[in-house]
Amino acid sequence: MKLKSISKQISSGLTPSRSNPDYWVNGEIFWLKTEQLGEKYIYETNEKITSKAINETSIKLYPKGTLSIAMYGEGRTRGNVSIIHQEMTTNQACCNIVLDPEKACYEYVYYYLKTQYSNLRSLSSGVRKNLNSNDIKEFEITLPNSLKDQQRVAAILSTLDDKIALNNQINSELEQVAKTLYDYWFVQFDFPDANDKPYKSSGGKMQYNEVLKREVPEGWKVGSFADWIKETKTGDWGKEIENGNYTQRVFCVRGADINGINGKGEVKAPERFILKNNASKALLPNDFVIEISGGSPTQSTGRIALVSNKVLERFDAPVICSNFCKAVTLKDEKYAFNFQQEWQRLYNAKIFFGFEGKTSGIKNFLFDSFVSSYQVTIPPKVIAEKFYNFAESIEFKKQTNLLENQQLADLRDWLLPMLMNGQVKVSDSDLSDMVDLSMAAEPQMSYGQAEPLNIPANKKAFAKQVLAGKIVSTFVSDPNFTDIKFQKVQFLAEHLIQADLNLNYYYQAAGPYDNKFMHSIYDDFRKQRWFDYKNRQLIPLEKQEKIEGYFQGYFASAKEYLDWLFDILFPITEADAEIIATLYAVWNNRIIEAHQTTDDELIADFYQWSDRKKQYSKSQVENGLKFLIKNQITPRGFGQVIKRAKNKR
Repeated sequence: MKLKSISKQISSGLTPSRSNPDYWVNGEIFWLKTEQLGEKYIYETNEKITSKAINETSIKLYPKGTLSIAMYGEGRTRGNVSIIHQEMTTNQACCNIVLDPEKACYEYVYYYLKTQYSNLRSLSSGVRKNLNSNDIKEFEITLPNSLKDQQRVAAILSTLDDKIALNNQINSELEQVAKTLYDYWFVQFDFPDANDKPYKSSGGKMQYNEVLKREVPEGWKVGSFADWIKETKTGDWGKEIENGNYTQRVFCVRGADINGINGKGEVKAPERFILKNNASKALLPNDFVIEISGGSPTQSTGRIALVSNKVLERFDAPVICSNFCKAVTLKDEKYAFNFQQEWQRLYNAKIFFGFEGKTSGIKNFLFDSFVSSYQVTIPPKVIAEKFYNFAESIEFKKQTNLLENQQLADLRDWLLPMLMNGQVKVSDSDLSDMVDLSMAAEPQMSYGQAEPLNIPANKKAFAKQVLAGKIVSTFVSDPNFTDIKFQKVQFLAEHLIQADLNLNYYYQAAGPYDNKFMHSIYDDFRKQRWFDYKNRQLIPLEKQEKIEGYFQGYFASAKEYLDWLFDILFPITEADAEIIATLYAVWNNRIIEAHQTTDDELIADFYQWSDRKKQYSKSQVENGLKFLIKNQITPRGFGQVIKRAKNKR
């Protein structure tokens, strides 16, 4: 069928006049450009236009589910297709297809067009080889007769893509955790001192450095990146096929693969053959690949990627970098994540634009000049090693997710043409087999979405009562709502929204426990006339309805997240609450103490918490850990290490 026969509308967008600020200033409607096309869904864009631009021009507003195809664009942009995931407008280089939902499933057509990338590009015409909307209207596609069959095919492929998207979301949050800790320790200099207190904020000695023109911790060195580097290795390109002395099979990482190694796209390092004598150029674990030629007017050279063991596991032969890159080996691998984070921090600050030269129109990174002249702080090894232990576990999780993404993408790309041409049929039973993966892939609300609270110090005690009152109001009809479950829900809520409400949690056999809070809260409830507590039952009193007003006042920015959290915790048992809260506590402790974290270590910490934990089977604990991960209830090192009270053994 031709695309126009299954569509309600096929048209290109429009760019409102740039000279009219009324069309752009304080815009509220997303405006899409072709450069962003290529990902499956477009959720938001970099620019917005105003409703005035819509009302006064012929620019069109496209609904969620519209397919957008790039008609113009440099390189491989032309022919890229995406699904608009919310109402937005586009520029004139996007051809937008609003399908008739009674004739075609937009996700099926998206996947079909992905298989037609080369055929779409072949329609290009004119000096600039652009596509046009008329040719796209006439473009023929093959559809199963049944709309339900289209939906089945789309569901299988979407499940794989959704799992990839979830892994990417997790990786993005992991990166932010590592960056935040690095900035806290090595930019603000609030690394843990000998008493586990933040160094600078706790009065640690600082000294002014004339080179950096700022204070640095006493005893820290100031030097260049070259002080960290043991050796560099130049790149190679070799031959496409084995030829003569070019017999050493390798994979060659190019500048185009750096983002993929870092989790921002795919790694498509080509297979090459180099001289046996150049086998010493092979990358080693904790080497860095740095782009030294390339870039663009808006992107400097100097992009960097850490090559970990997990990265090397993606390949079945040695890995080298191309001759447009350089490999770096450090003197001490314990500084690897300091090197990586500081380099990336400077790259994000656009520093590298000042260290570029040009040869035949190609930008070259002045590597030797930069690493020998740019001055940075060099922390003592004991601090760097603490950060290394923390960041290594994050990098391991990231690369594990990326390896899974590669496998999922390979499976999707293998299935795609066979599903489209009918070689492989999809039944309802096939779809039911995908349910577990689909549930795991379904994006959940993340506590990172809750805005920070701003509760004055003299109001924290009352705010803590309000949160407790909200929890009781929500769980009062829950038959599993015991003192233990109450305390664990309170603990999780405070930590997940990062609310320092006079935190005072210590070890108790059943998990993290705030003794002062639990010994006063029921009296506080009575004084406020919210609840009475008799025979281990909470009984609503006449002013219980006032809790909601106070809750809105103190926790408005976190309300949506807390409502979601209480919903998923309501059905769990007292035992489940104890397991989940204790696992969260030992995990959070490890992050604060910058210790490596694996599933086995968390489970071991759980059983070492107290003898009481022996009553729970390993499968129960594993299920608790799965619950945390599936729902993204993962700690970020908020609060303080939960220790045993001084009078407890």
